[in-house]
Amino acid sequence: MQLFSHQFSTAWRDKFAAIQQAVPMIAFSPEGVVLEVNDLFLSSMGYSRNEVIGQPHRMFCTPEFVASDAYRLHWEGLRQGKSVSGNIKRVQKNGNLIWLEATYIPVKNKQGKVTEIIKIASDVSERINESHEHQGILQALERSMALITFTPDGHVISANNNFMKVMGYSLQQIKGHSHAMFCLPQYRDSHEYRNHWQRLRNGEFILGRFERVNGRGQSIWLEASYNPVIDDDGKVVKVVKIAQDITAQMDQQRQQESMMTHVHELSLTTDKTAAEGVTIVQKAVEDMQEVEALARRTSDIIGQLGQTSERIGEMVDTIRRISSQTNLLAINATIEAAHAGEQGRGFAVVAGEVRSLADQSRKAAVEIDQLTQNIRDGVMAAIDGMGNCVNRAGGGVALSRNAGDVINQVNLGMQDLVRMMAEFSVVARDQGQTRH
Repeated sequence: MQLFSHQFSTAWRDKFAAIQQAVPMIAFSPEGVVLEVNDLFLSSMGYSRNEVIGQPHRMFCTPEFVASDAYRLHWEGLRQGKSVSGNIKRVQKNGNLIWLEATYIPVKNKQGKVTEIIKIASDVSERINESHEHQGILQALERSMALITFTPDGHVISANNNFMKVMGYSLQQIKGHSHAMFCLPQYRDSHEYRNHWQRLRNGEFILGRFERVNGRGQSIWLEASYNPVIDDDGKVVKVVKIAQDITAQMDQQRQQESMMTHVHELSLTTDKTAAEGVTIVQKAVEDMQEVEALARRTSDIIGQLGQTSERIGEMVDTIRRISSQTNLLAINATIEAAHAGEQGRGFAVVAGEVRSLADQSRKAAVEIDQLTQNIRDGVMAAIDGMGNCVNRAGGGVALSRNAGDVINQVNLGMQDLVRMMAEFSVVARDQGQTRH
């Protein structure tokens, strides 16, 4: 099928035929009625030839576009001989939208009147949809993120409202100025800062957390990515920075780190106190063991005193018996002296003295017995008391040992806590490490 071949010379007809084989084409009357169409166009739109010949151009358009002033002006311009080019949205037979990169070319006769309109098109739906997707992403970023664009050497090209709100500047205050205006003095004068921009000029993507200075001179933190934009020749033409303000998050993190440091120090102090407690309890156990040993030795000595008291009691009994026998002998001697008369008077005196001594011995034996009984009772009470003391000392040793075991467990637990807190502090510091 040849479009408009009758209007061209043989050489041009061949060229035009080649174009028809490569590019979707369709021809309309000045009123927009389909006159001719090639297979590539039909394939793009999903129609057959019979379905489109003689039909109005609006069959390929959305109802909204057909009803618009733009559609009316579109055809008025074509009828006036004005060509139209651009990306246009059309509707396929199945109702799907398709994007065409198209050129409408008015064809005039020798009198300069438009007789036909040729449309040359190509399907660019994939490219347009991808572009729309990218635009949607950029619009979403524009709404939610702080965006700023720099030249490769770090001068501000443009910035969105979010960036200016975060940094406290107007666009007029920053446009054309160096990125260094947002940095701390010690950083912008550093080798690290120069290397930062050299890496970007080399096309390297940089992501991190960065401390910056806002328009009020206050320190703020940004989580940002620096994205070099590279042209078809591989040259970096600009750098787009996408950022969000994380100052509150960093302040909270610093508070957490401070709290963790305090807790770590407290746990170290508690661990030290627990260790000292273990030492004290161990010393108490040793002292209680010495008390227990001393109590046992004292109990043994008192036991020996009890045995001695028993021996004294036995000796008192012996003295009492001797006194009784002596008294009995004295009585017998007195009786014998009485029988002897005058000759036994001297003997009677001696017998009286002996009886008096025996009586004194008896009384002394009674007193000694009473004292010995008192000693025996005291010794027995002391033995019972020392027995209780030994038992309690033993119980105290056992309790001290149990207390020592408990404090040892506490100490081990505190050591584990100290270790875990130290590990947590390291993790927190690692997470908090940021780049400028």
